[in-house]
Amino acid sequence: MREIKFRAWLKEERKMVNVETLFIGINRLCFGNSKTEDLFFRDFEEVELMQYTGLKDKNGKEIYEGDIYHVGDKNIRYLVVWFDSGFEGKQLRSTSYAGLKSWAKDIEILGNIYENPELLEENK
Repeated sequence: MREIKFRAWLKEERKMVNVETLFIGINRLCFGNSKTEDLFFRDFEEVELMQYTGLKDKNGKEIYEGDIYHVGDKNIRYLVVWFDSGFEGKQLRSTSYAGLKSWAKDIEILGNIYENPELLEENK
């Protein structure tokens, strides 16, 4: 069974937090992290939730939706997205998709779209 986990980007604070508990209400979320003893109450539009894919990259880092990675060539980057019926890597500046599971042992996470938006830009 795949482990179900989330992390959250707090838009106003521009901060990423790990989510251990999650309660979904009408138009509102409550989530927390027992390690930091933080508890957050936010409207849906104030938060971006990202789900864990169940995979780790070649360095043991957990792979989440919104992560940007490469496989070998750092100039060819992929964004982790939900596509069709599962998580896929969407090649940036392309319409190509790549399966995450088959490449996981070679993937290296470079960052994510919230903390590292510059990774979405073309290399010069």
